[in-house]
Amino acid sequence: MTPARQRARIVELLGEPLLASPWLARLGRISFLGTLDRHPRSRRASNRLEHSLGVACLAADAAAGLALSPARARLFVAACLLHDIGHYPLSHAAEPAFAKLLGAGHHEVGRWIVLGSGPIPRARSLAPALEQIDVDPASLWAIVDRSPDLAPELAPLAELLKAPINLDTLEGIHRVARDFRLRKRKLPQDIFTWMPGDAGPVLAIAASALPAIDRFWELKDRVYDRVINLPSNILAEARLCELVARSVGREVLDTLDHFDDPALRRRLGSDALDRALLDGGEDHDYELWATERYGEIVGAGPGAGERRPILVRTRKRYFVDPAVEPAATGLALPDWARRYRHERTQGWLVSRRQDQLSLPLPGLELRPNDELASEAPEF
Repeated sequence: MTPARQRARIVELLGEPLLASPWLARLGRISFLGTLDRHPRSRRASNRLEHSLGVACLAADAAAGLALSPARARLFVAACLLHDIGHYPLSHAAEPAFAKLLGAGHHEVGRWIVLGSGPIPRARSLAPALEQIDVDPASLWAIVDRSPDLAPELAPLAELLKAPINLDTLEGIHRVARDFRLRKRKLPQDIFTWMPGDAGPVLAIAASALPAIDRFWELKDRVYDRVINLPSNILAEARLCELVARSVGREVLDTLDHFDDPALRRRLGSDALDRALLDGGEDHDYELWATERYGEIVGAGPGAGERRPILVRTRKRYFVDPAVEPAATGLALPDWARRYRHERTQGWLVSRRQDQLSLPLPGLELRPNDELASEAPEF
C-alpha cells in the first residue's frame, strides 16, 4: 500500500486535523534510517511519517482481527500513529547525543508532545486535537508507555507495541528489508487473535500466521547483521553524535515542532554533516569482530593499545526456538519471548588494515583512554 493510500485509510479512521498537525508534518521531514539513507545499497529513503502510517495501518488490521470496538480501535490506531512522534532529526542515528544534551530520549519527548507536559505547553501539544476526536491523550500515552496503571482491557494493546512481536518492529524491519533489497515475504493480514485463558481471553499469534512470523524473526536477524551493523553506519553514527554534541543546545526545545532534518543540517552546516554521513566506502576498510579471542587480545595489557578497537558495539542476534511449540489455535503472549529470542554479544569495530589500527577515526577526537560504545537501536 502506498503512503498516500495509508494516509487516506488513517484519515478515514482519525480525521484530517490530526494528520495535518505540525507534529506529524515534522515526522515527514525526519529520515527513518538517518545515516543509512545515503548508503549505496539503499534503494530508497523513508521518513518517520511513512513508518508511523504503516504501523497505524497494521494496528487497524489488528483491531479488525481482534474485533475491537470502534472507540477502542480508534484509540489503538491513534497510539500506533503517534508512537514515534518525539523522534529527533535523523531518528536513532544521533539520539544518544540528543538524549544526553537535552535530558530526554525520543520516548519522553513523545510524552511531552502528546500530553502537553515538560517544555511543550498544552496549547502546542496534540492533546486538544486528540480530544476533538474523542481520544483520551492519557489513555493513548498509557498504551505507548505500557503503563502499569493501564486499564486491564487496554493492556493487550500495549503489548502490540512492546512485546517481541510488535507492530512497530514488524513494519520497521520490513521497511528496512525493502529499502536494502533483502529478501522478504509479505506479512499476513490476520496475525493476532484471542485464545481462552484462566482469567479471560489471552492475546496470541494465530497458528496460521506463525510460519510467516518465524520468517520475520529470521529476517530481523539479517537486517541487523547486514544493514544496521554495517561498519560505515556505526562510524557515521559516532561522527554524527560528536557533531550534535558540539553544536546543539537546549534552545531547540523552544521550536521543537520545527526541529527536523533540514533544521539540523542548517545548525551543523552542510559540509560538516556531509562529512559525518556515510557513503559506504568504510565497509571495505573496517569490520565488526565479535569473538571472545579478540576481546582477550584487546585487554591484554601493555602493547594492546596499538590494537585497541576503534569502537565497541553491542550486537544483537535473533533466533527462533522451535522447542517452544504453539497450541492448536496459536502462540499465547506469555510464550512469545520464549520462542522469539535474542541475545546480545560484544563486538569490536576494527580496521582490516593493520596500519590503520592506531590511527584516529576520521572526524572523531578520541583521547588515549576514550572508548566509544553503542548499541543498535530497536525499530
